[in-house]
Amino acid sequence: MTPITCLIRRADGGFSFWKGGRVMGKRSIPERLAALAVLESRVSDRHPAYERIRADLEMRLAGYAGEKKADFYLEEARLKQKPVVLKDVMIPSGGKQVQVDTLVLHPAFVLVLEVKNMTGELYFDDATGQFYRFINGVREGMRNPEDQINRAIAATERFLASIDLPVRVHGAIVLASYNGLVAKGPVSRPIFPVDRLPGHVEKLEEENRAILKRADMQYVIDALNLLDRGKQDQYLKWYSLTVGDIRSGVRCPGCFGAGMERGHGKWICKDCDASSNDAHLTALQEYRILFGGQITSNDAQRFLGLINIQSAIRLLSSSSQYTGNQKRNRKWTIPNEKYRLDQLVNHLMYKKKS
Repeated sequence: MTPITCLIRRADGGFSFWKGGRVMGKRSIPERLAALAVLESRVSDRHPAYERIRADLEMRLAGYAGEKKADFYLEEARLKQKPVVLKDVMIPSGGKQVQVDTLVLHPAFVLVLEVKNMTGELYFDDATGQFYRFINGVREGMRNPEDQINRAIAATERFLASIDLPVRVHGAIVLASYNGLVAKGPVSRPIFPVDRLPGHVEKLEEENRAILKRADMQYVIDALNLLDRGKQDQYLKWYSLTVGDIRSGVRCPGCFGAGMERGHGKWICKDCDASSNDAHLTALQEYRILFGGQITSNDAQRFLGLINIQSAIRLLSSSSQYTGNQKRNRKWTIPNEKYRLDQLVNHLMYKKKS
């Protein structure tokens, strides 16, 4: 039988091909990671929130690298029936949202994966509920992955029940780094290195009977797509930032500094002499992820660092659609092209490795 191929909308607003039941293609960069990358480079290192932004960014970069490694091994699983793999899913929970690294929908099981890219000797203390590690002889307390996955599982079970699919959700903690050694494991959930992931999902398929139809799995995808992905200014509110705290300027695709100048129909970087015809499109995506999908010509002039408003209007006219009849109240809708921020995040990941 020829597998059915269709186009589905991912949770990040983009699209993937669904062929034979599996969401094809690479993991997109999570929105929160992209937002942190933008904030870290546009907030002064003297701001009280800067160190927290930087620490959160480092944590998210490590987590993203681990999730990509888990994706690779998940693809190796030899299953009789192919799963749908949803990545970076936001599950509603009591008026808030719980992030799930990877949600696997299979006819025989639903699986939540909490992927950790941690190093050192890892200890889960069942008596106190605390989690800590020893690294370089130093004991360091951390957020408990067992609590995180239990919260994600509970939220996913409630969500599925709310759409009339009351099924059990399995969970596992996956260690993406081989330098993470479990000295004392969790009580309620399995934990294993990433290369054991194929065997784990193969065992789940073997031990469980079919509970979901393909139509049910698509229904879950459709229901998740209806959820609100967040509100305008949410990242600024998390770190108590104001508009004035955000450094303006168009980012250079060569050195990644924000401050290119507009001249003779292109953008020019005074630091590295790089030039670009469309670097402003990436800057507009940075604005979109921080302030929302609509922008005025005045805000565009300020954020892009343009000398006059006519230049802002010309650039917006070539890339965005506007609403409102009066020029004074006109707002432009920035298209969702978050992929333009991938280069910045990949640059930061390369810097982290080197």
